[in-house]
Amino acid sequence: MEKKKWWQKAVFYQIYPRSFADSNNNGIGDLQGVIERLDYLQELGIDAIWFSPFFSSPQKDFGYDISDYRTIDPGYGTMKDFEELLEKAHSLDIKIILDMVLNHTSDEHPWFLESRSNTTNPKRDWYIWRKGRGKKQDKPPNNWRAVFGGNAWKWDKYTQEYFFHQFLPFQPDLNWRNSAVQEEMLETVRFWVEKGVDGFRLDIIHTLFEDKDFRDNPRSWRLLPSSDSTAYLFQNPKYTAFLPETINMCIHIRSLIDSYVPERMVVGEVMGGPRIFRPLYGENNNGLNLVFNFKFSDQSFSAKKFFQVIQETESILSDPYWPCYVFSNHDKTRMISRVGNNEKKAKLLTLLLLTVRGTPFIYYGEEIGMHQGKIPKEALKDPLAKLKVMGIPIGKFLGRDGCRTPMQWDNSSGNAGFSPKLDTIPWLPISTNSDVINVENQKNDEKSMLSYFKQLIHLRKSENALCEGKLLNLSIPCKNCLTFERLGYQEGKLVALLVIFNFNNKLIQIQNPYPSSTIIFSTESLNLLSSTTDNITIQAYEGLLTKFSFESVS
Repeated sequence: MEKKKWWQKAVFYQIYPRSFADSNNNGIGDLQGVIERLDYLQELGIDAIWFSPFFSSPQKDFGYDISDYRTIDPGYGTMKDFEELLEKAHSLDIKIILDMVLNHTSDEHPWFLESRSNTTNPKRDWYIWRKGRGKKQDKPPNNWRAVFGGNAWKWDKYTQEYFFHQFLPFQPDLNWRNSAVQEEMLETVRFWVEKGVDGFRLDIIHTLFEDKDFRDNPRSWRLLPSSDSTAYLFQNPKYTAFLPETINMCIHIRSLIDSYVPERMVVGEVMGGPRIFRPLYGENNNGLNLVFNFKFSDQSFSAKKFFQVIQETESILSDPYWPCYVFSNHDKTRMISRVGNNEKKAKLLTLLLLTVRGTPFIYYGEEIGMHQGKIPKEALKDPLAKLKVMGIPIGKFLGRDGCRTPMQWDNSSGNAGFSPKLDTIPWLPISTNSDVINVENQKNDEKSMLSYFKQLIHLRKSENALCEGKLLNLSIPCKNCLTFERLGYQEGKLVALLVIFNFNNKLIQIQNPYPSSTIIFSTESLNLLSSTTDNITIQAYEGLLTKFSFESVS
């Protein structure tokens, strides 16, 4: 069996810097706050941290609107702070992954300010400018729509032309057909690699290039995109997403990072499921190392649904391609709240995430079962929460503040240990249940969500079959029950791990393919070690992991 790369075996942890830990009492998380909590992450078993952007930014979209790619925003700290963070993380064997927004900048970036200063400025072609249509040239250049609603072209009164923004109006798209843009952005990647970072999460990377002839996108009957279709707002983004040039650039970026030692990695964020994003891996597995598969986060609590997702992913991303599953992130409702804040269900899904073949990404707070926050209207910060399309307020459906509430460290009143001073008011309200759901309450409780996560992560590290092994015999042995096996070698022996998921609200019993195996993990009882018989009984919403070792092999 081929030995897997570090990023295939690692457990990644996403930190939204603004919400993780505030060290200077201004209510906003920062890099020093993260440094102070690195020991916690090492104890949890985290191998790598993906940081949402902390580069210089006007913070209209909280870092996804960058005004300088090579400096740290003062709200988060300094370059010296980052270098200290990098050094300490590496000393703890934790790798650092940065969020790289290559598609667009802030409209306050010096490049864009130059670009819009006049039509002959050398930076004009760094962005996508077009004259309007019609006799008065007052109509958008084509029918392209922004992902979050409305036309993707914004009129600029200063130069009397439109600029293209595939996302929010203050995020103008860079023109990747300009070789100077390509050179500058790739040099930025080199800058951070040479600083010592271990890889990058590439934000909405599928949108990098647009059609050079600016053809209208075809119409569609779909209102919202899904994991099986990228069409949205009644339009198929044929000419604005997944263009061949984008795929070629992914291959080029992979080639760039592969030129460095030690090995780095890149993971892409895209719309759509495996059938759609598979080309970004490259025909010869020479494109992106990983692409987030959000299909887990789209499913109802059903064995059949997850069976279908895993089956599809395994068929499309078979070896040597490597899947990457996600339940939560800074854009999605927290996983536990999608299952009614039911801890048993959340534990079952966590077992699935950490035992299926692929690289798991955990979102901060998921390890303590943080709920989706309920944010009063007057406290909303997310620009999407305030968005209107054709005069209709749709923000309540798109707002992301609820999954970005500050990390709950302890049960102290005020800010749950997020800031040193209890009277410091965080940038978003602390969840009302922080007095119960927090790290301090759970760290010494063997039955807590935190203890569960910690034990499961460390078990994953100790069982080679979970990190590197094949996935076999995916099946639904009985109604609303899912099983699969992970097969690998451990100390010279072939080991089979059988993983069982009971999605039923009642006890079930299934036939055991390995009657003399040992139960090494259960979502219902930590530290459970017992031998199995011909049949295995599984409690409601329980997940089990059993182990069988074959005779020694040469």
